[in-house]
Amino acid sequence: MRIGSRAPYHLNMSRAAAVLTAPLLTLILVSCGGDSESGAGGPSATGSVIDIRGTITEIATPVPDVSPGGLAVEGEVEADTRYSSAWVRMKDSTIISRRRGAGTEPATMADLQPGTRVEVKFAGVVAQLDPVQATAAEITIID
Repeated sequence: MRIGSRAPYHLNMSRAAAVLTAPLLTLILVSCGGDSESGAGGPSATGSVIDIRGTITEIATPVPDVSPGGLAVEGEVEADTRYSSAWVRMKDSTIISRRRGAGTEPATMADLQPGTRVEVKFAGVVAQLDPVQATAAEITIID
């Protein structure tokens, strides 16, 4: 028979682990670039926020089964953009288009060249490095 009202040792340790884990989990989620405006994964591809608008300064060509390719974009933070520089990874699901008047038309990876001005909307987590690193949901050629 146990004297006193204290919980068994293993229950106290479980409670302590939970109390210590919650702030750590919060820190991890915040450092991954989530925000309350667009959810934990960043802005949605269909939202009106453009993550970066700028000029392509470098392109990494996709290598099948190794690298999906990517591009460096440099610009200025504007009222409707979030970042001034980014390394943008591409996936098979990345939508590439060219703005024509009020609409857009399909474009390809071959249309993305150094010096081309683009707007990029990110999908998923944005790594808060300098420059930020993210995967493109949409890339729109604007010139």
